[in-house]
Amino acid sequence: MSEESFVYTCCPGWGDHEFCAIKTIVKDGKIVRTEKADYTGAEANEGYICQKGIMSCRQPYNPKRLTRPLKRVGERGEGKWEEISWDQAMDEIAAKLLELRDKYGPESLAMWDVVASVPPSQGLAAVLSSRFIGLWGATDPIQAYGLDNGPFYAAFFDFGNFYKYMTTDPKNFDTSDYIIVWGANPIENQQRIAKHLVEAKANGAKIVDIGLLFDGTAGFADEFIPVKPGSDPALSMTMVNLIIQRKQYKEDFLLAYTVAPFLVRDDDDTFLRDAEGNYVVWDLDADAPCSTVLGQQALPCDKPELDGAHVVDGVSCKTAFARLREHAASYTPEWQEAITGVPAEVAIRLTDEYVAAPNAYIFGALGLRYQNQGESYRSFYLLGALTGNLGRPGAGVTSEMLPAGFPLVFNDAAITMPNGREGYKGKLLRQADFIEQVKSQEPYPIKAFWVIAGNPVHNCPNRGLWLNEIFPQMELIVDIDIWMTDTGEYADYVLPDCMPFERYELVASAAYNHVVLQEPAIEPIGEAKDPTFIYSELAKRVGLGEYFDKTAEEWIEVRLQSQYPMIVGIQPPLTYERLKKEKMVRAATPPVNWDPFLGFNFDTPHKRMEFYCERLVPVNDQLAKYLPPLEAPTPMSLGDGTAKGKYHFFSGRQRFFMQSMFTDDPVMAELSGGKPTGRINPIDAEKEGIKDGDKVEVYNHRGHVVIEMRLDQVIPPGTIQVWFGWRHEAFEEGMYSELIVPLGSYETIDDRAENWVKCVEAVGGYQPGFATGGIGGMAGAWDTIWDCACDIRKID
Repeated sequence: MSEESFVYTCCPGWGDHEFCAIKTIVKDGKIVRTEKADYTGAEANEGYICQKGIMSCRQPYNPKRLTRPLKRVGERGEGKWEEISWDQAMDEIAAKLLELRDKYGPESLAMWDVVASVPPSQGLAAVLSSRFIGLWGATDPIQAYGLDNGPFYAAFFDFGNFYKYMTTDPKNFDTSDYIIVWGANPIENQQRIAKHLVEAKANGAKIVDIGLLFDGTAGFADEFIPVKPGSDPALSMTMVNLIIQRKQYKEDFLLAYTVAPFLVRDDDDTFLRDAEGNYVVWDLDADAPCSTVLGQQALPCDKPELDGAHVVDGVSCKTAFARLREHAASYTPEWQEAITGVPAEVAIRLTDEYVAAPNAYIFGALGLRYQNQGESYRSFYLLGALTGNLGRPGAGVTSEMLPAGFPLVFNDAAITMPNGREGYKGKLLRQADFIEQVKSQEPYPIKAFWVIAGNPVHNCPNRGLWLNEIFPQMELIVDIDIWMTDTGEYADYVLPDCMPFERYELVASAAYNHVVLQEPAIEPIGEAKDPTFIYSELAKRVGLGEYFDKTAEEWIEVRLQSQYPMIVGIQPPLTYERLKKEKMVRAATPPVNWDPFLGFNFDTPHKRMEFYCERLVPVNDQLAKYLPPLEAPTPMSLGDGTAKGKYHFFSGRQRFFMQSMFTDDPVMAELSGGKPTGRINPIDAEKEGIKDGDKVEVYNHRGHVVIEMRLDQVIPPGTIQVWFGWRHEAFEEGMYSELIVPLGSYETIDDRAENWVKCVEAVGGYQPGFATGGIGGMAGAWDTIWDCACDIRKID
C-alpha cells in the first residue's frame, strides 16, 4: 500500500465566485478526499472548502461523465450518438472547418468561451483557444456578454478601470463596525467571505442584509431589509439624499478625491474647462475661478468650493456636488417606500446607522441581476465617497466581491497574440450583434459554433433562442465538456474534456496572493483530453501546427515569464521548476490587505472619482439614478398583448449546485431535493388555490415550465421561484430558462449600453479575451436574468 500524496486543484465549483484552489489527496492512484489548501504567510488561514469542494472528488468517477468522443447519428437533440476515435473526430471537424472557411471565410467559425466554466478561468483553455481564434480569424461572439455587467459599468465610469475597483480582500471586513450585504448570499455560497463576516460580527460589527429573499445571509445578519425586485437604487439614492440634506457628508474627502468641486456648465452639462482644457473649480479665498492641472489630483487652490453656482465668462455653472444635491432631492424616504416596500422610517434609520459607524462597508456581489444594476453599484460607490468610507481599514465598497488578493498578471499576451495585436485576426463581436448576425447571416455568415467553455443553451437564456434561431443556422456544432449538457445534446460532436483533477494548469485568478500549480492527481478517465491536446491536434490539421507545439507544462513556463512587479519581485525568482517543487509560491505583494482604494490614485484624467461622469451626459446618466426594471410584473393577464405577467420570476442559485455543475452528482441532487421544484409564498398560493405539492405551470410569452410547487415563506409575495441549475431532462415539461429574456440581446440593450460601447471604442475598443487583461468583455450589455415576469396556473 502506498502512502498518501497531494496536489493542488482548482475546485470544479470554481465559477461560484469563490475561485478556490483545494488540496487533492491521492492514494494508490485514486482520489480519496479533498481538503482546504495550505496557503502561506499572511494567508496561512485563508484556505477554505465548501460542500461542493468536498464532494467534487467523486466527479471523476461519475458514470455519467463523458469519456469518449461522440458523433451525432440522429437528429440534433434526438440523443443518438456513436463513439468514435479522437483521430476521426479531429479529422472530420478539421475538414468541415476548412470547407466552411473556403466557402464563407474563417470568421464563419464562432468560438464561445465563458471562462468561469472551465477552472481556472484564465487557464489554458482560455489562452490557447484565444490563440486559435486570432490565428484562424474566427469570431469571438461574447463581447458585451449579458452577465454581471453592473460592477464593470460602475468601475469603468466612476474610476476609469474595468476590473481594479470591484473587489477587496475580505480580511478588511474584520475591523468594520457596520456591514451592509446588498444583493448577495455569501453565508451560503462564499466560504472565505462568510468567515470574515463572522469575524466582523464577533468583533462587534452590525450586519445588515438587503435583498429579495430571506436566505442564509439574512438569517445570519442582525437585520434583514427586504426590497422589491429591481428597486435597489431607489433605496440607495434615498440614502444619498438623506446624507446630503442633513449635511452628514465628509466635505474634506469629497474635495480631495472626487469631482465634487468641479464646475459643470448649465448649458450642456459638461465640465467647465479653461482655454487649455483644464477643469475649473471655484476658489473661495480669491472668489474667482481656478483652473486645475490635468493629470494631477491636487488642486492649486487651498479652499475650493463644494456647493455653489457661478457665472464664468458668461457661462452659468454649478459645482458637481450642487448638481448631485439637486438631483438627489427627489429621492425622499416616502417616495422610495412605494418603489422598494421599505418603510420610510427604516430607510432613515439605515442611513443614520451607516453614517454613524466609524468604519462601514457596503458589500455587493453580483446579486443585482437587473437592467438597472449599473445604477445600483454607482450609487453604492457614491455612498462610500459621501461618508469617506473608502480607502480605510474596515471601510469600503465592493461590487463584485470575488475573494481577491492583489491582481496578478502573467505573460499571456505572448500566447494569445503571437503576432502582436496588429496580427490578431479574430473578429470581436458583441453578443447582441452575434445573435442578429446569425439570424440574418449579414454582414458575413456564421456557420460553425465551437463551445470552448460554457453551456449557453442552459445558462445563457433564452433556451428557445438557441434551439429555434441560432443552432438551425449552423452546419457544425462542437461542444467540449465533461458532461452531456443541454448544449451538447444539440451538438454534432461532443469532445470529452479533462477535469481539473487530470491536467496541468497555472492557478492565477483569485489565488489569495499566491501562484499555485495545478498538477494531475490522476490519469484522465477514459479518453478525456486536455486543452493542449485538443488545440494542438486541431491546429496541425488546419495548417497552424507550428503555433501549437508545446506541452501544457511548457505553456505554463511561458506564462510565468511575466514582467509584472509582484511576479518579478518574488525571491528566489519564480521558475517553473521552483513552482513544481513547492506547489505554491507567495507573490511579492505589499504587506497590507488588498484594497483598490488605497492611495486614491484613480484611473481618470484628473485622478478623482467621477460620481458625476461627463462621458454619461449623452444618455442623461451622469449621476446615478433609479430606473424601473426592464420587465416589471403587472396585475393583468397576458391576454392584452402588453402585460408580461403579474408575478416576478426568480431563477435563483442555491448552495448545492454551481450553475449547472453538480447536478450530475446523485448525492448533491438529493440534497437539493431530488428534483426541481418551484416556490411560492403562502399568501399568493391561497389566492391561486394552490396547495403544497400541486403541479403548476409557470409561463410567459417566451416559454413555460411545469413544476411541483412548494409553499415557502422565504419567497416574498409577488415572486415565483424555480431553482437554477437543473438540466432540461429533469423537468416534466419545459424549463425555467425558456421564460427568461435572452441575455445580451437587443431586447436588453438600452441607450446607456450603446453609449458604453462608444466609450470603450474611444479608449481602444474590445480587446481579445479575459486572458490578456483586455478591456470591454462585459461592456455594452446588461445582466437581466431577474428582469422577468410570469403568470401561473394550477394543472389538474
